Amino acid sequence: MKNTIKAFFILCLAIAMSACTKSDKSKAIGVWQLTTRTTNIPFDVNSDGVFNTNLVDEIDCNEIETLTFEENGTVFSGNEASVIMKYFKTADTNSYGLNIDCNKEGIISFASSYNEIDEDTIQVSGRNYVIDNNTMTTIFKDAVKVYNEDFTEIIETRDLKLVYKK
Repeated sequence: MKNTIKAFFILCLAIAMSACTKSDKSKAIGVWQLTTRTTNIPFDVNSDGVFNTNLVDEIDCNEIETLTFEENGTVFSGNEASVIMKYFKTADTNSYGLNIDCNKEGIISFASSYNEIDEDTIQVSGRNYVIDNNTMTTIFKDAVKVYNEDFTEIIETRDLKLVYKK
C-alpha cells in the first residue's frame, strides 16, 4: 500500500511539474517572409502611379525573401536577389530618387546562429529582431545612405526597417 501511495504521489508530482514547465520552443522557429522594407521615403519604382514607402511592393527583384529559424539555433536566409539600391536627393526639386540594379539570376543567402534574448526578442549577428504575434521586425539604424544627384557625397542617412510575417 505504501508503495502504491508513493508511486501515485511521484506520478502526480511529475504531472504537475510537466504542466508548469515552460515550452523550450522559441517563437522564432519557422519560416518568416519579408513583407516590408521601408526607409519612410515614398517611391514609385515600378511606375504604376502609386508612391509607396514599402519597397517590397515597388521592386520585383525578389518576391519571396525569407528567414528560417531552426530549433538547433541556426537561421538562414532564402531567395534573396542581389539588389543594389542607390538613394539620391535632387538639389533643384528636393525630391528623392532611387537607382536599382536587380540581379534576379544571382541569389544570395546567409546562415548564422541566433540567440533568444527574451521570449519576444531574437538576436542574429548582433541585431535584435522583435516578435509580436506573427510579425518580426528589425531596424538597421542609419543603414540607408542618401547621396547627392551625382553620387559624390552622402547628404543624409535613414533607418531601414524590415518586417517579416510567419
